[in-house]
Amino acid sequence: MSRRVCVVGAGFAGLAAAWALRQAGVEVIVLEARDRVGGRVRSLRLPNGAVAELGAEFVEHDNQVLAATAAGLGVELAPTGMSYGDREPRGGRPVSRATLRAEVDRLGRLAAERRARLPGMSVAALLDELPLDPGAREAIAARVQISAAQPLDRLAASSLEHAGSTFDTHESLRVAGGNQRLATELAARLGDAVRLGAPVEAVSWSDGGVRLAAGGGAVECGACVVTIPATVMGRADFDPPLPEWKLGALGRVAYGHAAKLHVPLLAQAPPSALMSVPDRYWTYTVRGAGGEVQPLVSAFAGSAPALEGLRVAGGPARWLERLSRLRPELDMDARGAVLATWDDQQWTRAAYSTRVPGASAEDDELLARPVGPLHFAGEHTAGEWAGLMEGALRSGERAAGELLA
Repeated sequence: MSRRVCVVGAGFAGLAAAWALRQAGVEVIVLEARDRVGGRVRSLRLPNGAVAELGAEFVEHDNQVLAATAAGLGVELAPTGMSYGDREPRGGRPVSRATLRAEVDRLGRLAAERRARLPGMSVAALLDELPLDPGAREAIAARVQISAAQPLDRLAASSLEHAGSTFDTHESLRVAGGNQRLATELAARLGDAVRLGAPVEAVSWSDGGVRLAAGGGAVECGACVVTIPATVMGRADFDPPLPEWKLGALGRVAYGHAAKLHVPLLAQAPPSALMSVPDRYWTYTVRGAGGEVQPLVSAFAGSAPALEGLRVAGGPARWLERLSRLRPELDMDARGAVLATWDDQQWTRAAYSTRVPGASAEDDELLARPVGPLHFAGEHTAGEWAGLMEGALRSGERAAGELLA
């Protein structure tokens, strides 16, 4: 059997797996369908010098693997001057910041008291029965729907067990110069092992090894790490087919839908984090690598209904109008606006994985469990870290550890 390991996908999960294997002396080949590395992490430097994150963005204080990866690559993490979890609500029922914070603290305790019922409940059903301040309930509902990128009746109530971390007030970080730097730095160290423009079309596997048809050629290896999102797993033909337990778990992965809007600023603004309660999006201004506030305002809308309400499919016009009303203090250059979506990306087709009511408690283990010489990574296999850059990195290191063991 060949000792070579093939990795399908050059997102954070695939690159983390490949780098861990390379450091252990294993020969690796990384096959990536796109013409770039990073997957759902993509950074764009705008003409005014600001860095817009078109995909995953914030690094939180408990993202230990991401912080360690950045440190190992000599990449700095830059403070943003604001907190991802602490957003001022606007446009909904009146609620003071003190009341909202107190109700968020109480939310976790109330959810814990109902732990046995949570797996089969939706967030919408749980919030309806909790004795929360009406303004706080509305703001919490908006906050959770935006970040989960999922309507609350499609989101498992168990998501609220960790409400404290969801509304965390620690200062958020980003990778200095753009989060995609982690991917490009890892790829640079892997060198020619990373092959771009090579979508995997077929995976033939047995106890003797794996043969991949990709980009018009074929690659043989002893084992393979598959990091394809569940949304597009069906684009690769597995021979023999994956077992029913694996296909079932993959089929039950639910993905949220999200979009981002970045608008250059003509005048400097302080760091900020605000949320439009009725429109289900939030907006922020952040510090960059040098400590100065970037000349950019960004917005993130979560859930299909929110995207429909902002008419994202038709371009940025509606969202720009709503953003201008929400943030009249900002001097925006609408001509330079950049709209980014996930649903129309052919290698993802959605944003990131979420929990739905009634999801099988066994699915976390089933998604990560190997099938013969095939190992699986990606944020959707990361259990409690699913949906995050941190989860993608952890899943890649976990898959590499399985192989090395």
